[in-house]
Formats: sequence, C-alpha cells, structure tokens
Amino acid sequence: MSDEETPTIDEPVPSSSLSGEETFIPDTFLLKLRDIVKEEFVVNYAYIDAHDNLPIFVVDLDTKMKERSNRLSKRLQPHNLLAVIRQVELFEGTGEKSTVIKLIPAPPPRRTSSYTMNIILFVATIFTVLFAGWFFATSPAFVYIYNEIFHVPYNPYLVMVAYTIALLAIIGLHEFGHVGASRLHHIEASMPYFIPGFYYGTFGALIVQRSPPPNRDSLFDLGISGPVVGFAVSIIVVAIGLLMSPILSPTELAQLSVFLQQYGLPLSSLPTPILFDLMWQLITIGIPPGYTAYIHPVAFAGWVGFLITALNYFPIGQLDGGHVSRALVGPRYHRAVSFAGIFLLFIFGYWFMAMIAFFLFAGRHPGPVDDVSPVSGWRRIIGLLSYAMVILLLPPLTTGFLLPFP
Repeated sequence: MSDEETPTIDEPVPSSSLSGEETFIPDTFLLKLRDIVKEEFVVNYAYIDAHDNLPIFVVDLDTKMKERSNRLSKRLQPHNLLAVIRQVELFEGTGEKSTVIKLIPAPPPRRTSSYTMNIILFVATIFTVLFAGWFFATSPAFVYIYNEIFHVPYNPYLVMVAYTIALLAIIGLHEFGHVGASRLHHIEASMPYFIPGFYYGTFGALIVQRSPPPNRDSLFDLGISGPVVGFAVSIIVVAIGLLMSPILSPTELAQLSVFLQQYGLPLSSLPTPILFDLMWQLITIGIPPGYTAYIHPVAFAGWVGFLITALNYFPIGQLDGGHVSRALVGPRYHRAVSFAGIFLLFIFGYWFMAMIAFFLFAGRHPGPVDDVSPVSGWRRIIGLLSYAMVILLLPPLTTGFLLPFP
C-alpha cells in the first residue's frame, strides 16, 4: 500500500489575463515561465489564479501530451516547479473543457534519509509476527496431530520462524514492488514502514510518496506493482505451506475432534479463495477422497497474503487498486468506481473493511501531475485483467480448510 499527497488543481477562475500577443508583462519571471511552456505547447493565453496567485496557461491539446509534459517537467526542475495538467471548465456552465497547465511549487527534496523509524517498526513487527507464529505453532490441535497421531518430532520454534519469514516476505516484497516502481518513474518515496499488529502479527506496511506520479502510466505502475509482486510471492508461500500441511484420514480427523472436545475446543475452518482451492486440488492429486488438510501456519501466511492482496486491490480511493482504476478511468468516473467497490465489500461480507474504505479512501484522488495524457493501451488491457486477482484471491465468508488453531 502507498500513501501520497499530490498537488491538485482547482477549476481556475481567470483574473488578470496575460495574452500571448501582449508586449508588456509586469512580472518578468512569469514571462520566462511562459516562454518555457511555449517551447513545448501552443499557449493560447495565460492568467494568474485568483485563489493562490499561481500562473495558469491554456494550451492546445495534441496527441503527444505525454512526451511534451515529460520534457516540460525537466525544463521546470531548475525552478522547483511542477506543471500540473488538467482539463477543466474555464467558464462555469459552458460545459466546454480546456487543457490548462498550472505551475505549482514542487515538494521540497529531502536533505537526509534516516531509516531509524523504518528499522524500529520492522523490528517491532518481527516480534509481533513471531508471537503470532508461536500462537499458531503451539495450538493444541497442531501439536496433537504431530505428537499423538503422526508420532513424529515437532519443533514449534521452527514453525514459528517459518511463519514469520513467509508473512514478512509477502508484505515486504509487496512494498518493495512499489519502491521499485517509484524509482523507475523518479517518484520520491520512502522505504517501507511495517506496522506491528495482533492476531496475524501485523497490519501490513506502507510507503510514503513525497512527490506525485508524473502521469497516468506511472500512477498505474505504482498501483499495480506491489499487488503483482505480493500475488506471486503468496502463491509460492501457499504452495510450500500446503505441501507442509498434515493430511488427516477420516479416522484421524475423528480422533482429533474427540481430543479437542475434551478441552471444549471446536474444529475451526478457514474460508478459502478460488486459487487456494485450485492449488490444493493440484497438490493433492492421488490422495483418496475424504481426507482433510489441517492447514500449516506457512500456508496460513500465504492465505493472509491472498486476503491482503485482494482487499488492497479493490478499485477504491487511494488503495493500490484505486490507483490503477484512477489511471484507467480518470477523475470523472473514479469516485463512482470507488463507491461501487465499497458496495461490493459490503456485499461480500467485509463490512469492517468497507467502513474503513468509506471514511478513509473514498474521497477525491489527487491524480498524477499530467492527468490529461491517457494510460497506454497495453496497460489498459493488463489493468482490466488484473482485477481478476480480487476474484481469485478473496476468501468467501464460508467454511473451508481446517485452521492451524485452536
């Protein structure tokens, strides 16, 4: 997941007009900026925004906006300015959109990069995930299966460490996917901040963007990079975990059930997504019907990775999936798509996540610097197909595999 603050442009209200044909401009610096913009765009006229006194240039729209905006951004770097490009209704009620470039101050560069807080949070998260792993590894049912049913040596410390490595690999590599996309598109971003938590051991991680994406292509790449990496790592973890999961015959399952009843503990089940079930069917080819898997904590870590990836990829606000949908549909439809995503969360039974998304993520998305250039064609195709991850990875709120606890 990534968090960002990107400058936005309000619908401008013309104040002091600065026509390209005028011979006198009071502000010589504004004249210099206009000349820089005119090197890449046909400037029809310019004016000062009455709200913040920043210059706005009304330009012609053409088919090479992306290349022109990239070159303009480089030309403006020495002046510490960003060229925010939008299509707005200059005169309210006309319904006519114009392409405008607003020059705004660029975010100040960070002088030093301190990773103290990143390290502190990462170490704290290691301990909380280890604690959760110990809880799963020492569950009465899991210990009983190995010691009393299979009669094989069982080391809960190794299981605890394996769970920790698996879960942190999924979450960490997800965030480093975002970091890689940020570096590729010259977006200033922090290293991952891990968040300690309970039950699973963590609430995930995030990076903080300190500069906005240059265009919709970079916004798309930023949003999709983390989930795709997390998706791939989760598949590997689930495969390893399922191979490690003990398989119980009907007799052994009944024996386990009797043991748990002595302590008033029920056999718990885990709702499993489509891909999880498909992987299980592939891995268990040849196993007689009626046998049941008692899911290993490593497979459970992969299941958590599936869940995190699916929820984070809903096309809502500034979630990863929201970045992708914002790049695909633009500002006009993104808000409607976000509320549709929240509605689907409610329908699927994830009410708590839906409420969080409604209050925190359903607001206006700041968008990239250049919000006029469309996302490239191949990204559009990949983006539409990528939402299949939600279908494949989202656990239904029904019964499934036996949990690695109580």
